[in-house]
Amino acid sequence: METMFGRQWKTVEGRKVADIQAELIEALQGIQTIYIGTDSQQDAMKTQYVTVIVIHNPGKGGRAFYSKETVPKIKSRRERLVKEAWLSVAVAMELSPMLSEEASLEIHLDANPNTKFESSKYVKEMVSMVVSQCFAYKIKPEAWAAMHVADHVVKTRVIGRA
Repeated sequence: METMFGRQWKTVEGRKVADIQAELIEALQGIQTIYIGTDSQQDAMKTQYVTVIVIHNPGKGGRAFYSKETVPKIKSRRERLVKEAWLSVAVAMELSPMLSEEASLEIHLDANPNTKFESSKYVKEMVSMVVSQCFAYKIKPEAWAAMHVADHVVKTRVIGRA
């Protein structure tokens, strides 16, 4: 599996990031909270995942970066959602050694605990994946990094575009 440092990253405005590690080191100065989330979008042939890293420095604003991965269409909802969770966990595992002791990291999962939604069947499995790696998490409706930031990027920068 490719590491986060080997992937192409962009700012949410669409600017390519030449060296994500250098950008993160600069952005991670001071006390901050890091939120990581992944969402996916499908067309007839492909599934596109977008993983976001949102860095919030209280009183100073924040920065956000995203990376996308396109794979052949995944028909299984469970497989697609579990991969969303795993992509976020993998980024968190690579990012966590760069964090100061004062920093906190939270993974936002695009899963709804409401049994009206199919994703509710997989909430426990996704949460277990995150907790087993000792990361904090949020699920819908509190998982804004996945629900809003990653969702916005995957829907506005769809397969075949930016």
